[in-house]
Amino acid sequence: MRAKIRFLIASSVLLFVLSVGWEDRLASPPPVRFAKMYLYDQTLYVSELTRGVRQLDISVPQSPVDRGLITIQGNHDMALQTTGDGRRILYADSYADLVVLDVSNPSTPLTVDTLRNIFGQAFTMRWGDDVFLREWEGAQVRRVGGMEGCMGCSETSVYEPISGPDIVALDGGTRGSTTGRGGSMARFTIVDNSLYCVDYNQLYVFDIEDPTKPRFVNRVHIGWGIETIFPYNDYLFIGGQNGMYIYSKTDPRNPRFISTYEHVRACDPVVVEGSLAYVTLRGGTRCGTVVSALHILDVADLFKPKLLKSHPLPQPIGLDVRNKIAYVCDDSAGVYILDTNNLNDIRELARITDKRGYDTILHNDVLIVVSPDAVSFYNASQPSAPVLLGRFQLPA
Repeated sequence: MRAKIRFLIASSVLLFVLSVGWEDRLASPPPVRFAKMYLYDQTLYVSELTRGVRQLDISVPQSPVDRGLITIQGNHDMALQTTGDGRRILYADSYADLVVLDVSNPSTPLTVDTLRNIFGQAFTMRWGDDVFLREWEGAQVRRVGGMEGCMGCSETSVYEPISGPDIVALDGGTRGSTTGRGGSMARFTIVDNSLYCVDYNQLYVFDIEDPTKPRFVNRVHIGWGIETIFPYNDYLFIGGQNGMYIYSKTDPRNPRFISTYEHVRACDPVVVEGSLAYVTLRGGTRCGTVVSALHILDVADLFKPKLLKSHPLPQPIGLDVRNKIAYVCDDSAGVYILDTNNLNDIRELARITDKRGYDTILHNDVLIVVSPDAVSFYNASQPSAPVLLGRFQLPA
């Protein structure tokens, strides 16, 4: 009897300790890590998940220079547009809000507007990123401009900045405005005078003719499990857990559905080159299945995309393509460099294994690879023999 009592007491203590440990783990903030990136000129903007955006001067990739962190709590993604007089305007999510910042001077970023509660659903779904929602609960974040709530936003909704001691209202200007490019994992993209953002099932359209004063103009329902957006010519290629969706942006404010390429449930970024779309499918617990592969699609007829080749890979994520050479990040193996010129004989030219790969951009001959704890730069002028040039480690 005593043995049974001792056993019950010991079991109760063990269960208590385990439950406390579990609660502590849930309550603790998630580790900060690098995620989405956006390249403009010689500056790389990299999201440090939920903490802000790191600015890196990569004019000398052998020695990337830290230009400082733009503190944006609850941040996951960003895009950048310039005004006619060359000022840099950054659009970034902060919890459920869209914040607009002048980042012309990296050391003194200025908030010029905020569109409140635009991304309510995206915030709830954590933008599909694997971070604890609990960190956001009860967060108090100072906001500038905009209006409280946006459930009734319409084409005529205009958001003006509010003057204040640390707020600068900028004059707009689109003549000569330019933009950069995001990686394949991006949920934000800019084409001409439109900012497009996707959440779990919707596409948001903002008019940024005046880059400092974005106007919310439309919300388009796509499906569910939406993850990425990639612009190419007059179309938006949207990656989701069930397939790739193609929308025409001939009317920038009202993207029109063209077609869908459906696949088994899996995480799914996409990039396009010529008449080919490259789609990575990643299986796993969150993504749904055990299928992990690079799919290459014929999109010459946008109304009837068709699968040409499925090339198995361990855990592919972000990717970039140039001249049918695919640079595919892999969560378990680094980066695969694949020659896809002959779809019947896809050849592995090289593999980068010193860091896990999350997303990549090939800029000139420099391959930029974002990993959870670092941004690495490789000379990829010879795809079969990439050479590490430099690396920036995630600050503590």
